[in-house]
Amino acid sequence: MDRRETIKNILLGSIGSSVLLESCVSSLDNKVLDKIWEYQYGRTSEEKKRDDKFLNSRFFSETELQTIEKIANIILPPNELGDINDAGVVELFEFIAKDWSTPAHNNYGEKVLRRGLIVFDELCIQKFGLKLLDCSKSQVKVLFDEISYENKSLKDQKESVKLFATYRGMIVTGYFTSEIGIKDLGYKGNTPNVWNGVPSEVLEQYIGIVSYDKEWIDKCVDQSKRGDIAKWDDEGNLLT
Repeated sequence: MDRRETIKNILLGSIGSSVLLESCVSSLDNKVLDKIWEYQYGRTSEEKKRDDKFLNSRFFSETELQTIEKIANIILPPNELGDINDAGVVELFEFIAKDWSTPAHNNYGEKVLRRGLIVFDELCIQKFGLKLLDCSKSQVKVLFDEISYENKSLKDQKESVKLFATYRGMIVTGYFTSEIGIKDLGYKGNTPNVWNGVPSEVLEQYIGIVSYDKEWIDKCVDQSKRGDIAKWDDEGNLLT
């Protein structure tokens, strides 16, 4: 089982829906703007002001966003369904960085998300003489393998392990709570369908033991009547 399948099995059944956020962070500008304003009904004036503030501000630089995109694509490579950009993962980082860059959140955007990029660059420079964005994917994978879990034999590694865990968690969450991520999981949820009873090949295994009564089939498995509300008489007999 590959890494992506492992992640899918961990997440399946435990995640919900996603929101594509922000407008001014990548080539997805128009798509993201449309998604935000698609849900503007019911917004209070204060909420609209907050939306405007987010839409017209920016936290990460273009280089930082490209670095996040590279990290994300290495942690969760593209497949036939789409990629990190399709899932709006980079936009999620931008939104969280702005939303949580307040004293109440201990300036999370600066102290954690931007700090992560600084630390990853420092480690790449120490190891390869290049910043992360300039390293090859194979080089970055070597680094990530080292900081995926804490290794007591490596000094001063605790911060990088924690920061990488944060990035990995946000990337996985951002992807698998997006539309393409849900499709990737194969999650169906409460999907409406038409039930025509137990399949005949299954019933054939129980010949002489169980079978459908035609009268009940006509009453209970007639899909033309699936919108009807069942009614019974005083003796408990089904009328509809």
